[in-house]
Amino acid sequence: MSAPASTLVDSHSTYPGGRFKAWVAWSMPALFFLYEFLIRVAPGVIEGDLQKDFNATPGDIGLNMSLYYYAYAPMQLVVGVLLDRMGGRRPLAIASLVCGGGCVLFAAASSVEGLGYGRFLMGFGSAFAYVGTVYVASIWFPGRRIALLSGVTAALGMLGAVTAEAFLSVLLESVTWREAFNIFAGSAVVMALLMALLIPRSPESHVQRVKEARLEHGSGLLSGYRCVLRSRQTWMLGIVTALVYLPIGTFAALWGDRYLQVVMGFSEDDAGPVVSLMFIGLAIAGPIIGWLSDSTGRRAIYLKIGTLLALVCSSALLIMPSSADWLVYVLLLLLGASAGAIVVAFPLAMEHNPHHSRGTAMTFVNFMQMILAGVGQWVVGMLLDDDLKQGASQSSLDASDFRTAFVILPVCLIMGAMIAFFLRDPVSDTTEATAASALPLAD
Repeated sequence: MSAPASTLVDSHSTYPGGRFKAWVAWSMPALFFLYEFLIRVAPGVIEGDLQKDFNATPGDIGLNMSLYYYAYAPMQLVVGVLLDRMGGRRPLAIASLVCGGGCVLFAAASSVEGLGYGRFLMGFGSAFAYVGTVYVASIWFPGRRIALLSGVTAALGMLGAVTAEAFLSVLLESVTWREAFNIFAGSAVVMALLMALLIPRSPESHVQRVKEARLEHGSGLLSGYRCVLRSRQTWMLGIVTALVYLPIGTFAALWGDRYLQVVMGFSEDDAGPVVSLMFIGLAIAGPIIGWLSDSTGRRAIYLKIGTLLALVCSSALLIMPSSADWLVYVLLLLLGASAGAIVVAFPLAMEHNPHHSRGTAMTFVNFMQMILAGVGQWVVGMLLDDDLKQGASQSSLDASDFRTAFVILPVCLIMGAMIAFFLRDPVSDTTEATAASALPLAD
């Protein structure tokens, strides 16, 4: 029987600086993640306005909005190294300022390309938010709490997503979308100051464990990546996490509103709140899955279940009749809940790798998750553009066009379910660290 996974994330079983300091340290980057998710999904609310204001096609919007992910995903390869080397405070504060700069560029854009530049900077800064929050939690909280906190952090992000759908709809009644993004920019500056002041320095016990890991596995800048890239489990974990998150990244974050309007007959006002059910499902399921994972000491089983549930729900969404509104609500709620399984991926990534490379391991998994989300947004937009290239107008896109474009979801999830079958929990911290550092493509 495997050792309880919750004991593998870190060797400390208490709060190194006390409970109060732990909650303060975690709450600051968690607030940043809530904000980051709000600006991540905001373009989905104003996608119609952007097409009108810039006379853009769905493909144009999809490509430029996806630049968020093309910045976010590659930055994961840097974020992990920075967190492992510098801790959480300085990288997270600077990242918040970069997000604010991206919001300013987005608000001032005079072309679709200008929107893309702003989205790129937003993605650049946002890359630090989730993994930075989990990383800080892994330092200041006992190991038995990390999956739960990962789930609670994800729930806060979903709150940001739901807030974006509802809050922006109300806000845009009083201000333009440009003014709204300027407000987001000011909020980023406030959060940067809070994180710089309230996230404490890493405790000496954590610093010592990192030093010991570097002595054992090497202290070079890329030594952490050598361990991560040699772990077959980390590769499979990244692929499965990316695929189970794909419905959130493509449907909920950008194209869901239009899909519900065109395919299911929802009004423009109703479509946004209905799509938000996916975020609510993830927000509910994430903490529950995290708690179950910490309690049972098992991680991989929840990713397997989540992938299968996502496959069933995404397939049903494509073939169901347009008259069954209640079934849409249920399917979107469950589809979001299936993505809640990703909260165990980050502690599992840490457990499959040595102590000095755990930030790198988390960000590698997040890299794969976000790059596939960006590709998914672009692919859906290009598939929808096929009709427009034949001279049709944007309003001519019908239900069959959208159903065809979203066939990519069940196809990708079939592959994800097959790979998830081979995921496993680590047997022990020692054997996994040794395997990751000594064997090529270790299991």
